[in-house]
Amino acid sequence: MNGIVELIKKNEQLFLENAEELNDEELEQEDLDEYLALQGVTEEELNAFENQFQIRLPEDFKTVYRYKNGSGYMNLIWPQTGFYRGYRLLSLQEMSEIKSYFQSENHEMTEFPDVIDEKQLQQLDERIKPYLFCERWFPFAECAGSLYLMLDYEPNEKGKIGQIICYVHDPDFIYYIAPNITETLKLTETVIEDLI
Repeated sequence: MNGIVELIKKNEQLFLENAEELNDEELEQEDLDEYLALQGVTEEELNAFENQFQIRLPEDFKTVYRYKNGSGYMNLIWPQTGFYRGYRLLSLQEMSEIKSYFQSENHEMTEFPDVIDEKQLQQLDERIKPYLFCERWFPFAECAGSLYLMLDYEPNEKGKIGQIICYVHDPDFIYYIAPNITETLKLTETVIEDLI
């Protein structure tokens, strides 16, 4: 799993070298200092999180969090070309807090006909169940407080447990991103290189 840490470090370097261009503003030194000071989580913290939610986190995901517990205010995940800006990794504590009020109940897309019509529903990726909110989705990265990357623990039949999906607000919808965090980080490298 050392490969994923090397991938994170490569993405960090890409971001830091191009932060002003990517963010349309200069990187604040205090944000950088805060990020550099972040430590990884302990095995006890990972175990406590898993026990709290009765899940087993994917190994590559745990490796990311052993390296650093979130990314502070640094937007280090850029998984989509032409679709919003960077996401910041949430800490385990933030994930737990957000989970208490967001994606804490099951609600199918059909419950929101004013938001999602039949045409949109047909465009849903077949790996994702037709929910807008799901107890088994775990937000782990956010952008602007209204877009979230999530671990999916209730995929559709063609999906895979632990796949990465995205909740987008206004217009509300769920998008498939990648089969795991490793592939999401690989997408980040590609997107940043395309943007610069």
